[in-house]
Amino acid sequence: MSTPDSDKPVGWSGKTYLSIDDLAVIQPGLARIMPEVGQRYWKLYYSAKASNWVMADFQLGEIKVLMELGTITRPKYTEHLDTFMKDDLGAMEEGIKARDWEKFEVAFQQGIRNANDYHKLNDKEYIVWKLPDYPPPDLDLTPLE
Repeated sequence: MSTPDSDKPVGWSGKTYLSIDDLAVIQPGLARIMPEVGQRYWKLYYSAKASNWVMADFQLGEIKVLMELGTITRPKYTEHLDTFMKDDLGAMEEGIKARDWEKFEVAFQQGIRNANDYHKLNDKEYIVWKLPDYPPPDLDLTPLE
């Protein structure tokens, strides 16, 4: 742990001094990021299903932010994350903008298949994401419109 007497730059967290190296070590990898992506992907689906397009768009944007973070902290997955964002999330975004449930759902289901294929390509075939068969209980997805 760095101290203020160190010759390396440090910052005060309010509890301890942290060096740039300390900050680098605590950055989240995909094992920490992807569970949140999964939660938001779940909320994205049921938001769109409820025609809460504003919430669906919000969840999609948050998924992109998380995946972009993953490209920084785990660059070896950049190509797959970028492709998923461009192709799969891009197709979902088209459905959201058009407020077209059928178009969205086709893209969403393809996204699940592609995500699970990426897991296989990265020797993580034991990670198989599936959509829960009920909406997330922590949000009211009723559209405000």
